[in-house]
Amino acid sequence: MKRPTIFIALTLCAALAALQVSAQTFPDAGASKKTSKSQCPKVAFSAVEKPQAMGRKFSAARSADLIFRVLFDHKLEAEHVVTLKVFTPNGHLYRQLDVPVVSDVGKRSAHARRLPGYPYPVKVRATSSIKAGKKNYESVDVVFPVAGSTIITSSLYGRWTVDVCLDGAADPCGKPTFFHLKE
Repeated sequence: MKRPTIFIALTLCAALAALQVSAQTFPDAGASKKTSKSQCPKVAFSAVEKPQAMGRKFSAARSADLIFRVLFDHKLEAEHVVTLKVFTPNGHLYRQLDVPVVSDVGKRSAHARRLPGYPYPVKVRATSSIKAGKKNYESVDVVFPVAGSTIITSSLYGRWTVDVCLDGAADPCGKPTFFHLKE
């Protein structure tokens, strides 16, 4: 007689927990479901050994980690969450990186934010101004581990794809970006 009651109670708890997680949203996600292409950041790549040398081809044997440099054409007016979805050469989602960003450290509402799917608050990152070519950008660097990862142990070499989403949008806000990893 007690087993069905416990089962029903556990089922209700699981349903309530699922509702609570689905109710969490990214900042400004309800304000605009579609991100304009002009707001969408671009991604450039470099190795941690040479952070200023942007490129698209890297050796896993020579590069401990990669840096994904997220570049905004404009100064951010509010806090945003940039989502980088990294796909293997076979097209499988390898990792999703969610990064809360803001232009001015003084405008930061908190030093960390709670994001759906993350057990702990994620640090809000302040952008820095850089010049690339003749253009000025606001940028933030995100480290992508290579050495000691399943990339090496599973020989995941080839053309990788990175999609950028902004503020919890399900669809990428721009064209995918590519980089190549060789042995």
